Amino acid sequence: MRRRVVVSMAVGAGVLALAAPASVRAYRTWAEEQRRLRFEDFMQQPGEDAPPQLKAEVEEELFEDSYREEDIDDAFARWMAHKAYWGIPTAQGTDTLLAEARAESERWAHLMPRAPGLKGLGQNANSWVNLGPTDAKFQYNGTLYTQVDSGRLTNIAVDPRDQNVAYISTSGGGVWKTYDFFAPDPTWHPVTETLGNLAVGDMAMDPQDPDTLYLGLGDFTDLAGGQVVKTTNGGSSWGTPVALSGTYPAGSGGLTVRALRVRAMKVDPSAPNIILVGTEAGLYRSTDSGASFQLLDLPNAGTQTPDTVWTIAYTGQVGGVSRWAISGTAYASPTAAAPTASTAVQGDIWVSTNAGLSWSSRLVANALPDFDNNPATLTDVNHIALASGTAPEDPTRTVLFALTGKRSSIAAGAGIWRSLDAGNTWQDVSGNGQGDGQIRNMTFLDTSQCVSVNVHNGQAWYNSTVAVDPGDDNRVILGGTYCGLRTINGLSNQPIWEAVSHWLPTYTDGSTTDDGLLPYVHADWHVTQVLRTPTGYMVMAGSDGGLFTSTNVFNPGKINQETVTWRFPNRGLATHLMYNVASGDPATGNQFVAFAGLQDNGTRFRDTASSPTTFNQVIGGDGIGVAASRVGEDSIFWGSVQNSSTRWCDPDDASTNGCNQGIAGTWRTLAPPTTAATGGCAGDAVTFLTKVVGLRSGNRPAAITGTTFGVFRLVGTPVGTDRRQWQHLGACITSNQVRALGVSTTVDGLYGVAASGGRFRIMSGCTLDTPAASCTWTQTNLMGVDLNGNGTVEGTEFPTFTSSVDFPPNHTGITPGDMFVGSSVAPSGTLAPGVGRVFLTRNRGTTWQNITGDLPDVPVNVVRFDLSDTTNQTLFAGTDLGVYRTLNQGATWERYGAGLPLVKVTDMFVGRTGGLLRVSTFGRGMWEIYPSATAERGVAGNGDYDRNGQLDFVDLLATANRLGTTPATQAKPYYDWNQDLVGTANAVDEQDLSQLLNRYGGRP
Repeated sequence: MRRRVVVSMAVGAGVLALAAPASVRAYRTWAEEQRRLRFEDFMQQPGEDAPPQLKAEVEEELFEDSYREEDIDDAFARWMAHKAYWGIPTAQGTDTLLAEARAESERWAHLMPRAPGLKGLGQNANSWVNLGPTDAKFQYNGTLYTQVDSGRLTNIAVDPRDQNVAYISTSGGGVWKTYDFFAPDPTWHPVTETLGNLAVGDMAMDPQDPDTLYLGLGDFTDLAGGQVVKTTNGGSSWGTPVALSGTYPAGSGGLTVRALRVRAMKVDPSAPNIILVGTEAGLYRSTDSGASFQLLDLPNAGTQTPDTVWTIAYTGQVGGVSRWAISGTAYASPTAAAPTASTAVQGDIWVSTNAGLSWSSRLVANALPDFDNNPATLTDVNHIALASGTAPEDPTRTVLFALTGKRSSIAAGAGIWRSLDAGNTWQDVSGNGQGDGQIRNMTFLDTSQCVSVNVHNGQAWYNSTVAVDPGDDNRVILGGTYCGLRTINGLSNQPIWEAVSHWLPTYTDGSTTDDGLLPYVHADWHVTQVLRTPTGYMVMAGSDGGLFTSTNVFNPGKINQETVTWRFPNRGLATHLMYNVASGDPATGNQFVAFAGLQDNGTRFRDTASSPTTFNQVIGGDGIGVAASRVGEDSIFWGSVQNSSTRWCDPDDASTNGCNQGIAGTWRTLAPPTTAATGGCAGDAVTFLTKVVGLRSGNRPAAITGTTFGVFRLVGTPVGTDRRQWQHLGACITSNQVRALGVSTTVDGLYGVAASGGRFRIMSGCTLDTPAASCTWTQTNLMGVDLNGNGTVEGTEFPTFTSSVDFPPNHTGITPGDMFVGSSVAPSGTLAPGVGRVFLTRNRGTTWQNITGDLPDVPVNVVRFDLSDTTNQTLFAGTDLGVYRTLNQGATWERYGAGLPLVKVTDMFVGRTGGLLRVSTFGRGMWEIYPSATAERGVAGNGDYDRNGQLDFVDLLATANRLGTTPATQAKPYYDWNQDLVGTANAVDEQDLSQLLNRYGGRP
């Protein structure tokens, strides 16, 4: 029997227990449906800031012993974890984000990134440097392959005047433009760096004026939005956002709704002043080129309700009046909240013959396939992705195809449909007449992945897309979870469907067919298009791994890596959704080391000095927590996949190539215990957004991680797989749950927990040599301020959604643990006036000082002390709009550094020397800057480069390497104010070196 880890989710401690079907395929569909039910239950609990428990179970499945497990992303659990960590988004929050972004871009205009074509900021030590990832030499996910991915794509637009000019929109990295789309590796330029919300749900180009583009802000699962923005100059500048809101008629419930997630956009090719926008709140229509939008009420079968919209397809025009088809779902009831992307509600297709002004339901007309042949029952359908071919002279004969998912089990596919009459009637063309059917070249060993036409099985709500060749209605391309399909005889009575790609191109057990090995396209397809070119066609697919193109995917014959090729023009696209960053430190001589956890793009590890923006995937799945710990010449690196699947690697072991290789066993699994019997907490559970923090203050490498109720430490190099090597620190605390972890960089054994409910836990004196069982936690009071003067922090006087905890570098006169800083990602609109998101305590959390000051009114994901400031006055804050710094412990804040986009900063590393600051972002990759290379400290250095309290060879070498540098130096090694000991000018010179030599061996 093969074994496969199946993660089930439970809200609270209960796990839904139902009899599982016997077959592998049926089991997986069943399991996903149970997960969805738990997910929907959790999503209806607003205000939760505690992660839902994720209990790991091992299931015996019908596989052979040779089966190998890969790390697969988990869209359900990820969405649930995001809701728990960042809260339920609101219209007020998304509007505030954009308003604050506009204000900040004007206030700090001299620090903003420049649009393409404008003079750049100039590179200096006070400029942010994007580290990528821009490339990969290899990717490893149970097997090794060499393709290159980027972040999740939401759409593609090509200028019809010059097809080398193209745009892509992404779910977190904004919009990028290229002028050489057909080059082997196009050069990409970001064009939305100062917009404030880089989550683009969809993008539409005006076909009559291709320099005019519309963006619908708000990804359908991750970052929210709900506004439309417009450019008329190809992205050089953007107009004022227009919110999408409206009220349904009383007959449909009378709900006033506000969209947060844009799923589809189209510009009317006959009347470009008309724009259609599909959202989770309904269909919006503009007749004034996007200046305003009106909410439309779509007809429903049975009770009239509000609606959602998934896709929009153009079906032709008569007399200059366009015709359309759209897909979507009804609300659960006339007054229900907007359904999420995974809510099991009734799907429908609507058509319009008057430019989208009014619509007719195909479900009401009984024109959708219904496999029970009972006109009294509704078609079992939920999510529908549809696409049209080129409209003929008679638009009533426009051909459309649809990839559908079931309402009764939304993880499951409902087959492929076709319409030959502009969407008015539909028939199933899946192959068996029942919404299913085998593909011609099914993979012949892994029967769960690419066998059925329902290649979106397992996540039909999340990844479904289809496109028709505008030059030939017979040719259709579609994609789902793991595979892409084509047909080249789509108009026949029964089209033949064939797999044309697979997510693991060398995993021969799963991606081999009778034709050979399938070519690679990253899993989770979201958008497909077929572009007609002067020499033929180009198929474009956008997935969780970026953009993939092919010019021979429709060639008849066998399909394998020799006959069908997919190009991956993702080099240079730094659009990855990063959760955490790990870094080496100049103080320990390994500052080049950098790696990060990425959404559905694994754990990426920086390659070599010759390719500094190349990051290789060393672990697959959803990469989450990462950490590096180095003491002397001894190092350990850590990474985690979703659900506390923690991995470690020893870079000092010659067999690991510094942990930068795609070989099994390089990164080894060692998760913390979750049961009392294995050294954990009774009733404990793993968390999706698993945090791992490397210790930098002890006498040997170590790391800490957290489960729902416990915190664990692992010291030194692990041996074997015994989970009890993770030392349980202190008691299990069930009154609040672990959200984030912090450690002191200068005091051994000083740890912190940012917990749910607005509290923190602090532990001190727990050195690496202290028995973990003797260590204890102190729980703080609520992080907040007594606004009403009644002597108690209560009600609305404190933020929840804690996000980070950090300790000052200098504890002279301070009892370790008494002073620390905490932050919150409380959504905008949830805080009372006077309640901020950054607080400082000097008495171990008994009372708090609000030091939010003049930070923008957006979530603060991370706050860190500047380790080079022994006065403890300097802190950095990573917010949803970038990085800010205070030099006076929060009295005032300023945007820090030049060139960083207005982007969500998720994590931050501060080097001990003050010479390096690195951040991870949710959509724009990894960035770094060099704080100590400026003149703002004057000539005040003490020569102690590595801040170890001793003037030694490291300090001498650092000073000698910087001879002749000044704050104007624009190449590494940069000037460092701490090596500027004497004189009146800001420069490291011979006087400074002589002064250091005179004091060599002493104290700074």
